[in-house]
Amino acid sequence: MKWPAKVVLFLLSIVATTSGAQSSTGSSTPAVAPQVQPALSPEQLPATQQQDAASREKAEADKARRQAQAQEEARLAQETQARGYWVDPSTGLMWAAKDNGKDVTWRQAMKYCHDLRLAGHSDWRLATLDELGSLVDKSTPTPERAGNIETFSINLGRHVRGGLSLAGDPWSSNRDKDRFGHPHWDGAFFDFVYSKPSWDLQSFRNTKYALCVRRSGE
Repeated sequence: MKWPAKVVLFLLSIVATTSGAQSSTGSSTPAVAPQVQPALSPEQLPATQQQDAASREKAEADKARRQAQAQEEARLAQETQARGYWVDPSTGLMWAAKDNGKDVTWRQAMKYCHDLRLAGHSDWRLATLDELGSLVDKSTPTPERAGNIETFSINLGRHVRGGLSLAGDPWSSNRDKDRFGHPHWDGAFFDFVYSKPSWDLQSFRNTKYALCVRRSGE
């Protein structure tokens, strides 16, 4: 039995359409779901918050400590200046509350302390380098030397214990010795800005200040 050509072509077109639809359906790729970043776990959230809270608490504690220290230093300085002297409990030394207030030569500083009458005592003297070194406040950082006298005095005061008031670096009683072992030239001074003794007298015109001390209880 022969099919008409038009019928054959019609059947072939139906078969081709059905096969194409099935092939298209079978080769389709399923859509990929988007990746979602995992959120912090409930255990991690409190840890982060605790770290932030601990940082804030530490900053507040440091601020409170600095304020308390500044208040204590101001109180001690006020008491020392009102009394006129300060006794260092760690060394037993009695210090004049302030220096002579103007720069003098080493011999003038020696004479100033020798003539000083303070708190009922007349045995005042210039301190040694070691005694001056005991006044260094090691809790404060060493600043750069200031270029003007006002700022220099502020930095100087921050490095001296006991609330003492200094106008500048003080002379010490220490003197260099010649080859025969005899003391000569002027004494050394103590640099409180850099917290160390200094023999560099020529750079500072041989003029410093007189800060007097005596042994408490004598």
